[in-house]
Amino acid sequence: MRKLITIIIILSIPLFYSCKKEVTACIDLDGYTYNVGTPVTFTSCSKNELSYDWRMTGPADAPENSRGWSDRVITNTFTVPGAYTITLTTYSNFSWLGESASTSLDFTVN
Repeated sequence: MRKLITIIIILSIPLFYSCKKEVTACIDLDGYTYNVGTPVTFTSCSKNELSYDWRMTGPADAPENSRGWSDRVITNTFTVPGAYTITLTTYSNFSWLGESASTSLDFTVN
């Protein structure tokens, strides 16, 4: 009986580890061109994540270059026209810990 239990436990170990789900990063954006002064909403459509790190880069004088966000949905109103890139990094644990995944999108503000 002990041998049977040991065999069942050993055979169950791969099943336990195969249940671990991979973290993905995904950004949902309604378009790729916006006007200055228009609020733009970025939504995470990621899977198996518990925390978010949004970073944006744009023209040299854009205030967004020095900001970061940590919510699932963020909204920003742009004051500087130009080309921007938004990057989302998602993490499997809270406080930006654990496995991570990243994705980026480019868009333009006129």
